[in-house]
Formats: sequence, structure tokens, C-alpha cells
Amino acid sequence: MESDRYAPLLSAALDGELGWFRRWRMARHLADCPSCAAKLEELQTMQGAIRATLTRHRAPPGLAQRIGNMLPRESVVPPSPVRSRWRLAPLAGTGFAGALAGVVLTLLVLGGPAQPMGAAVTEAVLDSHIRSLMADHLTDVLTSDQHTVKPWLSARLDVSPNVSDFAAEGYPLVGGRVDYIDGHPAAAVVYRRAKHVINLFAWAAPDASDASFRRETRQGFHLISWRHGGIEYVAVSDVEMEQLAAFTRLVAGAG
Repeated sequence: MESDRYAPLLSAALDGELGWFRRWRMARHLADCPSCAAKLEELQTMQGAIRATLTRHRAPPGLAQRIGNMLPRESVVPPSPVRSRWRLAPLAGTGFAGALAGVVLTLLVLGGPAQPMGAAVTEAVLDSHIRSLMADHLTDVLTSDQHTVKPWLSARLDVSPNVSDFAAEGYPLVGGRVDYIDGHPAAAVVYRRAKHVINLFAWAAPDASDASFRRETRQGFHLISWRHGGIEYVAVSDVEMEQLAAFTRLVAGAG
């Protein structure tokens, strides 16, 4: 049950120890779970009573200093130069030195291993999706008329994404907004599946070739991305993956 999974986190939620994503998930759960909401209220009451009646004792003056004097002192040993057992010059003929130098140069220029571009974009899309649900800013233009949403987005962006109303198939159009993904503007076309929100992000990718559907699941959300006609699409929602896949097929087929 959902309450069995969230009940152990109630104390951490009360003490403000949950991250922003878990706080958001906890808030959603509490809205639908009277049992956990009652337990949290009970913990809040208990915490308030403890704070009101708890006797506080101050440490005597100088206690911290006396404890510090009793602790053993660590001697600081100056670093000594380390003599390398490997010599680069004798290995130059083997190609090892050249390869090692290349690795060192790459690390110096790039500052270490870089995060894959796909992972960075995925995180940005997921952040934008969650932010739109938390900030009560799901749409800039609220209408199910595709002939209003598409021109509105096209007038503000360098991309004209597919916009259709799939209400007959169970995916009604809600509206659209301008969002930002990984530092660049993107269209966000908003749909619903029952009580679930589907954000369809789209941005220009004129130099990239078409790509088929790619599925991914992060933090309880499903994402499906593809590329067509110089536009990158990413659909994200907490609906079941197969329902999201059916939605993306509708969008791709309408293009």
C-alpha cells in the first residue's frame, strides 16, 4: 500500500529533512491519504507538546574548552614529494605516453568527465514538468482549441510543434506555454489523461537527424522522446508507460 511506503517518511517530513522532490510527492500523498495525514498531525501535536514542556539544561561555562583540551592532538606531517615509479620517457615508443598525455590534456581542458547530453536534457525536462505542477503555472494559453494553441506558440518560438486535440482517444488538449529546457526556449503542449498531466515538450533541432521513440523512467515519471522534421519531442507524465506510448504515437501520426 502507498501508506506503508510513506509512513516511515513522516518524521523526516516533519523535521524538514526531505528533498524538494520527496516533499512534493509527500504533499500529493497526504492529500489523498487520510491515514497518513492523521499520523502527521499526531506527530506535529506531540512535537509541539515536547517543545513546550521540555526542560533545557545549559552546559556549564568552559565545558567545551575542557573537552577540547582533553582530546589528543594530531601532528601535522608536511607532505613529502612522491617519487614516481613510472617513467614517461622510456615508454614513449610504446604509445603509452602519448595516450596518457592525451587523457591528461582532455581532463585539463574539459575539467573532468562530462555528463552525457541526453542525461542533462532528461533532468531538465523532468524538472520543468515537476515545476509546472508545483507552481500552478501549467499553461500560458488555456484552451482546447488546437488552432489557438499552435499559432500562439509559433509566434513566440522558432518551432511549430504538432498540436492536436486527442479528446476522442482519451487525451484532451489543455493548452500550452513557453518553457525552457537546458537553457533554450521550448514549447510545452499540455494534455490530460484522466487526472494525470502530460507535458509534451518540443524545441528546434535543425541539424539533427530523425530518431525513433526512446523510453525512460525517472523518479516515478515516464518519458518518451523522439525527433522528427528538425524538432525534438519529449513527452513526460506519471501515467502508465503504455498509455504514454499510445499518446506519443498519436502525436507522431498527426505530424
